[in-house]
Amino acid sequence: MKQSNKGYDYSFNAQAVVDSANQIIVAAEVTRAANDKQQAVPLAEATRENLDQAGITPPQDADGHEQKIPATLDSGYYSVAAAKDLEVLGFDPYMATGRQRHHAPTAESAANPSSANSSSATPKEKMAAKLRTPTGRALYARRKVIVEPVFGQIKGVRGFRRFLLRGLAKVRGEWRLVCLTHNLLKIWRYRCAPAVN
Repeated sequence: MKQSNKGYDYSFNAQAVVDSANQIIVAAEVTRAANDKQQAVPLAEATRENLDQAGITPPQDADGHEQKIPATLDSGYYSVAAAKDLEVLGFDPYMATGRQRHHAPTAESAANPSSANSSSATPKEKMAAKLRTPTGRALYARRKVIVEPVFGQIKGVRGFRRFLLRGLAKVRGEWRLVCLTHNLLKIWRYRCAPAVN
């Protein structure tokens, strides 16, 4: 994989999709790609396949129609094609279109998403406006407490910082084993947690 110092290193890009209720990893993948641009759709497909295999159906509204599953992704995953494909797969994407500044004041036009809903707005502007809505801000803010802690727990608490095996197939197996043990720990903790009255 190409590195920032213009050299190459033997490394991989580990991906995970995490549920919002219990931080269970629903899908996991490893690639050789240095960025995440092409990873959103394969991860969404793997997520749908795993949910279908587990017999978990998408949420439904009062009329029994399937609702789209909200999906928050950081700016590394954004592309117009990825956003469209996620919608086709039954997800409601909230994808950052650029780096988010912490505690930055929001401009008046940015706070008004209707300005980006005009026919002249690009798909990227529409996605950025969607993220600035109250719903979009709330959903995207939850991403920090859903997926980021999972990688922190795997790296920091469990000390997994590098793969021990070599070759893409072996590394995929190793990453899936790490994710499986993460899920088992989460399930054990939730099942053994004292009941709250």
